[in-house]
Formats: sequence, C-alpha cells, structure tokens
Amino acid sequence: MSNEKKNKSILIVEDEQYLRDLYKQILEEEGYMVETANEGETALELIKKNTYDLKLLDIILPKMDGISILENIAKTENKKFTNVVLLTNLGQDPIIAKALNLGVRGYMIKSDYTPEELLKEVENYIKN
Repeated sequence: MSNEKKNKSILIVEDEQYLRDLYKQILEEEGYMVETANEGETALELIKKNTYDLKLLDIILPKMDGISILENIAKTENKKFTNVVLLTNLGQDPIIAKALNLGVRGYMIKSDYTPEELLKEVENYIKN
C-alpha cells in the first residue's frame, strides 16, 4: 500500500449492498479511504460536506437518483464533475449522455468489471 493511496478518498454511492461492500473492501485493501452511501439524499449531503478524489455514483438510487444529485450540485455550485464516474447497467445510454453533458469523467457498466478490473479503472481515474 503506497502513501499516495492512503491520502486518496473515494465515495461509493451504490444501493446494492453486496456491490457497495465489495467495492469498499477492494478499495480499502488497496489503501484508499472509502466512504459509502446507499441512497441519493445521503450521498448529496456527503458530497456537499466532504471532498473526495473520486466519486463512484450509481444512477438508479432510492430517494434521489444519480442524475438528480449531479443537477442539484450543478445548480448550487456551478461546477463540473471531473471526479465523478457513473456506475451503471446496460441500456441507460440517454441517462449516461445527460451525465456526460454535465461533465462527469466517465462511466463503468457494473456487470462488465471483475473486482481486479474495477480496481484498475479506479486507479486510472485517480491518476489522470
């Protein structure tokens, strides 16, 4: 575990507990500081209150979806989301396009990534 990773914080916003716990475990084992949220309202409060090096944001969430979170922040803070990566499922292309227009960094289709691949993607997003 490098000191570089110990100083990097990641927010995982995912309503599926298995995935949320899995992502958290993988990233913490690599030395990242990880916080999680399982629904949109909590995620919005965490995003407003804290600074994260990377936010992994699910689109479909209870209470407030990922796009609504982005729109809410865009209205109040007028900023781009260069440190936000969407977690998505297949068939959400129009929603992904809307998020990309809001300035998100990219997206990951959850079913396409093994834990090792997820870790590599996160490392790439944090480095660049």
